[in-house]
Amino acid sequence: MLTKPSLFIVLLGSFFAGPLHADTPVTNAAAQTQQTAGDEAAWQTYLATSEKLRQIDQDFLKAELKKLGQKKPSLPEYTKEFGFDVKQAPDWFKSNEGKRVMDVILSFQTPSGGWSKRTDMSKAPRQPGQAFGVEKGYIPTFDNGATSTQIRLLAQAYQATGDARYVNTFNKGLDFILTAQYPNGGWPQNYPLVGEYHDHITYNDALMRDLMALLHDVAQAKNAFAFVSQEQQQAAQASLKRALDCVLKTQVIANGTLTIWGAQHDAKTLKPAKARAYEMISLTSSESVWMLDFLMELKNPSAEIIKSVHAAAAWYEQNKILGKTWTRGDAQLKDDKNALPLWARFYEIGTNKPLFGDRDDSVHYTLEKVSEERRLGYAWYTTSPNQILKKYTDWAKKHPQ
Repeated sequence: MLTKPSLFIVLLGSFFAGPLHADTPVTNAAAQTQQTAGDEAAWQTYLATSEKLRQIDQDFLKAELKKLGQKKPSLPEYTKEFGFDVKQAPDWFKSNEGKRVMDVILSFQTPSGGWSKRTDMSKAPRQPGQAFGVEKGYIPTFDNGATSTQIRLLAQAYQATGDARYVNTFNKGLDFILTAQYPNGGWPQNYPLVGEYHDHITYNDALMRDLMALLHDVAQAKNAFAFVSQEQQQAAQASLKRALDCVLKTQVIANGTLTIWGAQHDAKTLKPAKARAYEMISLTSSESVWMLDFLMELKNPSAEIIKSVHAAAAWYEQNKILGKTWTRGDAQLKDDKNALPLWARFYEIGTNKPLFGDRDDSVHYTLEKVSEERRLGYAWYTTSPNQILKKYTDWAKKHPQ
C-alpha cells in the first residue's frame, strides 16, 4: 500500500496530462502521438515501482533510527564532488587506501540501489542512523555523475581485486539504472522520483550522456566490464537503444529544422522544459555538446543518428559568436579578435537569440539585466563546442550527409 498516494497521483497526473508547454514553438510528431493503453500501463508500472523503492529507502532508515532511539538522521561529510580523485589505476584498488574508499562507497549505496551527490565518500563508511547523502532531495540521484561514477569504480575494483562484494553491489546499481529509465528511454535527474523539474528527462550536467556511455561500455563487456554476464550485456544494449531513440525524438525541431537539445525535456511531451528559475525553456549549447560528442563515438551509427549529428553541428556553426570573450561576472561581452568562438548557454527556440534568466523567474535577451549574483554564479557563455566541432570535421568525412 502506498503511504503517499497524493504524491503518486500528482506524478501520474503530470504524465498523462496534455502538453505542459503548448506555446513553445517546437514541432515533434512523436511528442504529439496519442499514448496507447500499453504505454499507459508501462507508465503506471514505472511510477508504482518508483514509489515502492522510495518506501523501501525510507523504511530502512526509519528502522535504524527507531532502533537507535534517534529522531533525525545524522549527516555525512559534504564535498563538492566525491572527495577523492575518481580516476585511478588498477593498483590503487588493491591498496589499503583504495580498499578503504571502496568500503565507504559500498556503505553509501541506498537500499534502492543508487548513490547521492556531494557526499564525501573518502572519509568514513556510513553509520546506522546516518543519511545516505547530504542533500535530501538528491538521494539517490544521477546528477553530477552520481551513481554512474560509483558503478564504474565498482567494476574497476572488481577487476583489480576479484572481491565479490564489488560485483554484487555493481549488479544492484546496474539494475537500479535500468529500472530508473523511463518507458520512452530518458532518465530523470533523481530516482525514485521526487517531483518538479527533477522528474524531467535530464541532459543537464551530462546526465543522459553519462548513463548512456556507461550502458554502452557494459554492453561491450570489455576492459573493466569484461566480467558482466550476457544477460546484462543484452539488457544494457536494449536500454541504450531506447535512450538513443529518446535522444532523436527530443532533438528540437524549430521552423522545420533540426537543432540541438534542451537542458531538460518534459518526461511525457518530450518538449524542452523549465528547471530552476534561471533555467528557462530553451536550446542549450553546453549540455548538447556532451550528447553530440557521445553520438560521434558510436560505431556504425544509423542514418538517423548521422542526420542528427550533422544538424547539431550545423546549428553550432550558424550560432557561434566571433571576436568576443566573457569573464564570469561581466555584464557584457568584450571585444577580442583573438578569442575562440563563443556560444551563449541558452537560446530562444525559433529565433536562436541568447537568453539569460534570474532567480525571480525573469528572462532577458541581455546579460546586463541579470542580477550580479547570477552573473557571478552561473556560466552564461561557453567555448566547449569548439573542441566538438573540431572532432566533427574528421567524423563528417567518414559519415557524409
